[in-house]
Amino acid sequence: MKRSIDREVTYPHPPERVWRALTDAKALGQWLMPNDFEPTVGHAFQFRTKPGPGFDGIVDCKVLEVSPHERLSYSWRGGPIDTVVTFELTATADGGTKLRFHQTGFRGLRASMVRLILGAGFKRMFKGYLPTVLGQLADGSFDPEATPEFVDCRKKAS
Repeated sequence: MKRSIDREVTYPHPPERVWRALTDAKALGQWLMPNDFEPTVGHAFQFRTKPGPGFDGIVDCKVLEVSPHERLSYSWRGGPIDTVVTFELTATADGGTKLRFHQTGFRGLRASMVRLILGAGFKRMFKGYLPTVLGQLADGSFDPEATPEFVDCRKKAS
């Protein structure tokens, strides 16, 4: 049984911009979830979203590794999972960035079901939400106070 989520995506943006989207709390909140993230090893933070069955909507995290523009890792605990998320950035020859995402440590049947749900969600985020934020950071239209569209949709559903 697979115990990880692995994604690899290439963006036409330099590593510095992708890094900002991963480490600026407001940018991260617009493509992933609202949070109180700081890129400092040892910093405990939370992601918050709408609760669901078996999940209170809170993901407790702690920053494990920070190598600017190259690697970011943090713990990810919420619902039935206790995992580690790692982002690896590599500059491409054409000035873009290859982003590798790994979430490891899914153990047990419930965690495996969560892995499937998260895997589908991360696919949408890496193909849709993150590229939108990267584009806004590139053209100067990023609004740190904007409410992410996908969060609005969740609120309307309740």
